[in-house]
Amino acid sequence: MSYIPGQNVLNMAMTMIARQGLTYYRALGRVLNNIGQYVTTFAEGEVVYGSWQPVPRSLMKEYGLDLQKDYYTFYAPQNILDLARDITADQVAFNGQLFQVESENDWFALDGWKGILCVYIGPDTAQSNIFGFGENYQNFGNGNFLGGYN
Repeated sequence: MSYIPGQNVLNMAMTMIARQGLTYYRALGRVLNNIGQYVTTFAEGEVVYGSWQPVPRSLMKEYGLDLQKDYYTFYAPQNILDLARDITADQVAFNGQLFQVESENDWFALDGWKGILCVYIGPDTAQSNIFGFGENYQNFGNGNFLGGYN
């Protein structure tokens, strides 16, 4: 099968492989906090579907990425923004883990999708109840316990 630009290869692939839902946080801009630092604000999370894939270690080496970090590529039919000069990148969350969008493979204008490189930056505090950080749970090391249990 040959590829024809505008054919939307991602849409065809999504009919054959499982899609994953991620929470997408669109960057709204930056505001000064009370100690004079610019802090990015994000829109409420919305679920987007696509293909979430770990970056193989061999590619991490080839790309010159930090081997001590966790990288994933997300292929999605969304116009997700990456880091650029004077632009704050969007973020995505998967399974309670938050990722910063670092770069993109932009096929959006032609085919309606992007491949984005994401790096793990910490737990998704907006989805903190996933790992037991909410009001009803306390987190003790690797286990979550209902509040009130000793």
